[in-house]
Order: sequence, then structure tokens, then C-alpha cells
Amino acid sequence: MKNLHAAALAICAFFTGSGLAQQSAAPSADRNFTSAAPSQINSPAAQSIEAAESQIEANPKRVQAYNDLAQAYLRRARETADTRYLKNADDALTRGLAIDPGDFQLQKTQVALMLCRHEYAEAKEKATALNHRWRDDVSTYGYMAEADIALGNYADAETNTQWMLNMLPNNIPALMLGARLRVIYGEPDGAIDFLNLAYTETSPAEVEELAWIANQIAVIEIDEGKLDAAAAALERAEQNFPHYAYTLENRSRMRLAQHRPAEAVKIDSYPSPATERPSVATPPQEAMPGQLPSSESEIASRANKATHESLPTAAWTGFAPVDATLLTPRATETERTIRSAQAMVARNDKDAQSYAALGAAYFQRARETGDVSDYELADQALTKSLDLDSADFPAAAAYATMAEVCMGEHRFTDALTYAQKALSLGSGDVSPFAIVGDAYADMGEYDKARAAYARLTPPEMTLSPRAAYARDSRLSYLQFIAGDAQGAIRLMKVAVAEGSEAEIPSENLAWLYFELGEYSSQAGDAAAADTAYLTALKIHLGDYRALAGLARLRANHGRYAEAIELYRHAIAVVPMPIFVTELGDLYAKAGNSAEARKQFQLVEYIGQLGRINQVLHNRDLALYYADHDTKLSEALSLAQREFEVRHDIYTWDALAWALYKNGKYAEAAKASENALKFGTPDALLLYHAGVIAEAAGDKGTASVDFKKALEINPNFHVVYAGLARQQIARLDAGASESAVNHGS
Repeated sequence: MKNLHAAALAICAFFTGSGLAQQSAAPSADRNFTSAAPSQINSPAAQSIEAAESQIEANPKRVQAYNDLAQAYLRRARETADTRYLKNADDALTRGLAIDPGDFQLQKTQVALMLCRHEYAEAKEKATALNHRWRDDVSTYGYMAEADIALGNYADAETNTQWMLNMLPNNIPALMLGARLRVIYGEPDGAIDFLNLAYTETSPAEVEELAWIANQIAVIEIDEGKLDAAAAALERAEQNFPHYAYTLENRSRMRLAQHRPAEAVKIDSYPSPATERPSVATPPQEAMPGQLPSSESEIASRANKATHESLPTAAWTGFAPVDATLLTPRATETERTIRSAQAMVARNDKDAQSYAALGAAYFQRARETGDVSDYELADQALTKSLDLDSADFPAAAAYATMAEVCMGEHRFTDALTYAQKALSLGSGDVSPFAIVGDAYADMGEYDKARAAYARLTPPEMTLSPRAAYARDSRLSYLQFIAGDAQGAIRLMKVAVAEGSEAEIPSENLAWLYFELGEYSSQAGDAAAADTAYLTALKIHLGDYRALAGLARLRANHGRYAEAIELYRHAIAVVPMPIFVTELGDLYAKAGNSAEARKQFQLVEYIGQLGRINQVLHNRDLALYYADHDTKLSEALSLAQREFEVRHDIYTWDALAWALYKNGKYAEAAKASENALKFGTPDALLLYHAGVIAEAAGDKGTASVDFKKALEINPNFHVVYAGLARQQIARLDAGASESAVNHGS
């Protein structure tokens, strides 16, 4: 992962650059701001702001959190083309420096802010002082180069940029600076080479940065008259970060270059920060060719000059398209890791740590592919490792991975045992407490789970990003179970930021975004859910969970054709019974009963394949049989079998639904009560509870449960959301008729 200050440097390119881009799309001083485009509402910077604010709320003395917040506001300024966010960044720095005036990171971000405000001489002076203080810091060289370009000291800028590349080859800010220098020196092809390399080096999660780089390419292509290439670059930018202000303006510039002024667009919709834009007295001035505007009024003036037609409203009105390149998985580093570990084992079959590494790699592949046979391979390798060494510190890793394998196989008691053995070796690694908490959470022991997660961050330890992500992603789930969906979303955003900083594997980071999408979907925020699922898919191409999440979201909003295609791709990667069931339900809803039957047959077939499948999918099969009124006694048997190993709220719900379908209404009502005892804001649980309450004769509670379900998420299920509305109408009509009869 690139250095955070390197990221801040790239941010300042918009405000300080001369030579590369003539980006000028800030809103005018008297613009009335409206709601933001979906890419901006849930953008990387917006999420980073929320994550940093949550960290400050948890610990107001944590200096790094103020630095993170300031950097996030700088990024937000570029995302929105709105310089008002610079004041927010300044405020965050002031608060951090009040705690520690000498903090090196805060002082570096101060330089970034100076550059953004065009205080080039002051920025050069402060960056030079910081560079003398710490010669090995890459970003201070970048800040000096940034200032030198603005001041016309191109030779010094080139020297400092070369230092950056020598210290950290192919770092993105240096490549961006190199591109700007190539433009200054009249070498557009060289600039494009730098920018293309920067694009490939940028993480797929950095969607706004990808769009920014693509826009820089487009500007050069437009200036060179290569309009087809410019159009392709702008299309890439739009796919990465829809409705980006710079993409819109550069499309306008391209239309003008094509002599199609009537098609040029007007930049007319930006997100609205809390503060109002200050009035600007400075009159517009023309910038030198290739130079950025030097005042807010000039930015506004340029934006207005290029406008001819208004931009459609930026409020969320639909789902973002899913690029075909995202649908197919690509090989990850895991395959290489497996081959390397296999080679190590072949060279020395008495090396316990090599077997432990092989087991961990097999487990990671099981996560990525959903192939349960990898659990067995991991089990074999880890068992061999522990046979060779089970008492020394290094064995802790093998025990911990074995615990994760057991969790994957739903062997929760075994997972606890192995995790506790890992901890008992006293290696100092507290990460197995995460698995202890996971096991307790799946067993429905939520208080014990929370206590275990708390052990991940002992008071005497400095919290690493990896430990923080492991803790916060799990506490987010407990927050949701406890009834706080918005709290869960906020905490998961924190975990996403921590996971990114910890450089966790792409599949693991994608999983965090998938979970964020799930919570957002549960809360009825389809735009946020769509963005999160798409981000997961960009990070881990062909991610089957993200594909299914996107499919479910579209299905629940009536976009059946898109949903069917996405489900098919998800199932082609991993045919999870729950996804196959949902696809079957969707076919049935769309009137294709033949295809629906094929999917339902596949569900049963998968559930009966092998020992592990029969364990993993008990609950899914129970719900499938109950939902489709088939094999109801087997549905109850499967739910009861699942209940033998875990008592979480979702197993209580599956048991309640199976009991209801078997006519055991009183028992079903009691089980449903346990499913809802924490107030979990899951609309499907409430729908089940409403149906069960009505069957038990409690029509008042039934009506309340149905209304709560639809209040949480009006589109919670492709079938049951509509039925909930029908049942509310019927119950309300019955209540009115009863009241009339009683009155007469």
C-alpha cells in the first residue's frame, strides 16, 4: 500500500499543478448545492472522514486520527472540486497540533494543505525543513517537487522526483509528478507512459484516484487532438467514479474540441458541506497555458465558461452498471503461495512451519473460491505441522489456522479448543481471540464474543491496523445484532480503513466491503449498498459474494434481467445453495418456472454433496424447504440439527420458520421471540415473526412486525416484501371491519 502522505501529495495535484491538467470545475460562489452523486456520497474520502471521526470519538487524544481526518478532507476537496473542505482539513490539523505540536506527520500534512492553498514558497520552506529532519521520507521530496513546479524551478523538481523514484520505485505521486514534468518539457507521450504506469499501480479500491489519473490522460490526449483516446480515458474515469466533476468538464472540453458545443455539459451539482462558501472578491484572471487557476473565483469562472446545458440531478436514481471485466475471477497471490509452500515441504518434510504455511494458504484459497475441499487439504497440512511440533511458540500459528478451518466447517467447539491452545503457548500473539469470539458469536454467546474481541486490544499494547481491523469488523457485527444498524455501518467503515492500511489480502478487504453492503442493504440504503458491493468486486474480481449482493439488490428493486445475469456469474464461481435458491425464486417471479425448477433441484443436489456440505448447508436447506413448502419434516429436522451446534439469532429464526411450516405455532412463536430478542434490524426476521404471530392468533403483533419490516427496508425480499404489504392491508381492513361491527 502506498504511503498515506504520498496519497496526500497526489491530492494536491488538483490545487497546485501547473502543466498537466487544466482542471477547473469548482462550483461558483453563489451556487445552490444539491445532493451528491452516489460515487461521492459513499466515496473513499467520505468513508475515510467518517472512520477518522469515529476514531477521534473513541479516543480524542489520538494524534494520528486528526492527521487521518485532515488527509481525508484534502481528498474530499478533490473528489468534489470544492475548496471549502480545506478549512475542515485546517481545523483537524489545528486540533491535532494542539495535542502534539511537534508531530512529524501532522506537519507534513500542513505542507500538503499549503500546497493546496497555493502557498508555494511557504510550502517549499517547510517541506525542506522536514526533509532535513528526516532524509528518508519520500513524501517530503514530493512536496518540494510540487512547490518547485509551481515556482518554475523545474530542474530542482526533476531532481526531487528522481529521488522519490530511487527510494520507492513506481510510487504513484512520483509518477504523477514525472508526467507533469514531461508535459512541461513537451513530451506528451512520455507523460502518458508515466500516467498509464500510475494507473496500473493504483489499488482498485482507490476509485476516485483511478478516475483522477484517467482524467489526466484525457487532458493530454485532448490537447494532442487524439479525441478517440481521450474518450476512452474518460469512459474509464466514469466507470471508476461516476459523475466525477473533472470527467464531466473534460467531456465538455472534448465536445468543444470536436466542434459540438451544444453537447458540452454544465457542471451544476456538487455535494454540500455544512459551511457556506465564503464570498470571493478576487476578479477572475487568465492562467498561463497548462497552468491551474489560482483562485476560487477563477475556478468558478472557467467552469461557467464551458457550460451550455445543465447536468441532470445527481441524486441517486438507479444502479451503477457492472463492468464485464469485473465478473470473472483472476488468479491471486494465493496460488503462488501454495506452490511455494508445497516446494518448501518437498524440500524438507520435517519442517513444521512449512506445513503450517501450506495449511494457511489452503485456507485462504477456500475463502477466495468457496471450495470446501480446501478445508480438508488445510486440515491435513496443519495436522502434519502439529504432529511435528505442537509445544513451541511457532505452533501457535498452526493452532490458530486450524481454529479458522474449524470455523469454516462449522465445528465451533473444536475452533474454540484450537484457538485456546494457540493462546496457551504464550507466544504473545493475541489474534486467536478473534476466532474465540467468532465461535461464541456463531454459538449465540454474544456477551462472551464481545469479551473475547476486547482481548484483541489489551490496554498495554499499541493497536496495529491489523489488530484494529480484526476487532472492529467483528464488533460491527455485534453492533448490528444488538439493533444498531447505523452504528454497525460506521464501525465497518472504520474497519475498511484499518484493513486497507494493514494491507490485508484483496479477498479479505472485499469481504469487509461486502459486509458493509449487507448492512447498508438491511438498512434500506440501496445506493450505499450498491457502491460497497461494486467496490468489493473491483478489489477482488469475480467475488461471488459481491456478485450475489449486487444481484439480490437489483432483484429486490425489480431489475430481474440484470439480477439473473449477476446471480449466474456468482453461481459459476461458487454455487452456494442460498444464491441458487435466490436465483430460482427470481426465475419463478419472472415467470420462468422451468429454469426455477432447475435451480431448486441444484440446491438439493449441492446440499447432499460430501460430509462438509451436509454440515455447512443445514440451515440454508431448512429455509429452502420451508420457503417452498416441500419436505417440511426434513426442514424441521435440518433446523434442529443446526440448532444442536449453534444458537445464534439466525438459527433461532430458521428453527422458528420450520416449526411454523410444520404447524407448531406456539413453539414457532417462542423461537421467533428468541430470534428477535436483541432487536436486530433484519426485515426478514420481522416478516417471519409477523407470519408466525398471525398464525398464533396475535394479529396486532403481526401487523406491527410487518410494518417494522417495511419501515427498515421497503425492498427487503423479492417475494416477501410484496406479501408483507398485502398482509398489512388485509389485517388493517380486518381490524377496521371488526371495529365497525363492534361499534354497531
